[in-house]
Amino acid sequence: MKPNYLLKLIVLFFLLCMVISITGCVQQTKNMKDSTYYLTLQTKEIKTEISRLEKALKSEDKSLSRPTSLYYLALLYSHFKNPEPDYKHAFKNLEEYILLDPDGAEQKSSAQYLMSLLNKLKINKNLLNKLKINEDLLNKLKTLITTLKQENKTLTEKYEKLVIENQNTKEIIEKLKQLDIQLEKKREKKLK
Repeated sequence: MKPNYLLKLIVLFFLLCMVISITGCVQQTKNMKDSTYYLTLQTKEIKTEISRLEKALKSEDKSLSRPTSLYYLALLYSHFKNPEPDYKHAFKNLEEYILLDPDGAEQKSSAQYLMSLLNKLKINKNLLNKLKINEDLLNKLKTLITTLKQENKTLTEKYEKLVIENQNTKEIIEKLKQLDIQLEKKREKKLK
């Protein structure tokens, strides 16, 4: 009976060890979040998670490494559901992430890809700002063109009136010349 009792005790001991290790693994997995978790967050959860990660960075909480926290913050700042995305901050966090762990970064290729997208976004935003400036200039030029067209129309109408007036004046002058010639002829006749 003793060997059977000892066997049961050994099995019970291994079962107890397995339960303890599984509980520890579950607890550790529960605290760790991966990029999939951050990419599936809803709009209302994003700000809360950003605040939590920023506090963890400031307090140097050891539950997440600094590079990992920076990477996740970059994901959240540039998240498509973020109502107030901050692409500059995301870019800055990715740069720091790569600087802190240049060789061993788990998400290095994802980070570089995201950085290139953010860089293009930054360039496009600059172009958009330039286009906005050009749009303002275009609107001012359109207003100026409209004003100049109105002035041109007014001047054209004045010109046409002056052309008619000039023609009338020429006709009057021609009539006066004819009258003068006739008067001159009459005077010559009287003098003779």
